[in-house]
Amino acid sequence: MRVIIAGGGTGGHLYPGIAVAEEIYRQEPESEVLFVGTKTGIESKILPKEGYNLEIISAGGIINKNMFSQLRSIMKMLSGFIKSFFVLRRFKPDIVIGVGGYASAPMLAAAAITRFPAMIMEQNLFPGTTNRYLSRIVDRVVVAFEGSEKFFNRKVDVLGNPVRKGITDCKYNPGKTFTVFIFGGSQGSHAINKGIMESLEFLQMEAGQIRFLHQTGEKDYEWVNESYEKAGISAEVAPYVYNIVDMYGKSDIVICRAGATTIAEITASGRPAILIPYPHAAHDHQRTNAEHLKSMGSAEVILENELSGKILADKIKYFMYNRERLKEMAEKSSRLYRQDSAHDIVKLCKFLILK
Repeated sequence: MRVIIAGGGTGGHLYPGIAVAEEIYRQEPESEVLFVGTKTGIESKILPKEGYNLEIISAGGIINKNMFSQLRSIMKMLSGFIKSFFVLRRFKPDIVIGVGGYASAPMLAAAAITRFPAMIMEQNLFPGTTNRYLSRIVDRVVVAFEGSEKFFNRKVDVLGNPVRKGITDCKYNPGKTFTVFIFGGSQGSHAINKGIMESLEFLQMEAGQIRFLHQTGEKDYEWVNESYEKAGISAEVAPYVYNIVDMYGKSDIVICRAGATTIAEITASGRPAILIPYPHAAHDHQRTNAEHLKSMGSAEVILENELSGKILADKIKYFMYNRERLKEMAEKSSRLYRQDSAHDIVKLCKFLILK
């Protein structure tokens, strides 16, 4: 198989694409996968480290921008659209997959015009603007959640949200030291970072029994690292975690946002979680995701406007001293993930290629 995977910008879009690429190579080792994205998206940092080829095109957003920014984005899209034709002609893919984000638009449009089989993957219950438009021109639409079909004026395939290899192998095995993994998405979250730093003063009695694994984002890295050192609490701090499988494997509980890809990863790894949904997500979909996991007994939820160091510390201490409760949550979490997601998406790709 020769496959182009277009899009990215954020980890939420990129990582499901990587999961599909891994499954393609597992099923068809002689395949060739080419990612297409922008130089400013997270894909330009992640994909070279993962060993994937990346073709850079121009793309930009138009919604909620001023006139000057819209014109500049239109010019970028036109440039990306033209380059996409050359990429398609040179690479000659069997299928093109859009994973969301600006870069998927020019490539999927070019693929539709040149009649290459194409599909899009939508990770969220509420689809993004780009994917809603692209759904009109591609051969198939894959969604992660039941209920997404009402946002598309066509038939969709509900196949779940695939995660990268290794995450599903992170069996829950609590260690002697209580380990908390914190991340706020690929860019980090200042609100979560601040809340955790404020919680340290309430965790002094537990300092010798607890450690933190903390992805801060670039902007907050230095002061967060210094705060742990001043508090005398063990922590592994990094601006960005590339080996997230290792972090899940070490953790007893995760404190994080509630984006669709994050939800897929914590359920695939069977991790109990304290979810702090991003309050400005479209249609408040992160809160919907978080409340769903809470209703299933696999997570606790703290809204950002209610977040404080004391509340976080109390939650952490509760779970630290109630390991059986954590094990119950871990079991419930692991039941929520659709294990065959990547396999089924690749199976659909093969069907479209042979159609």
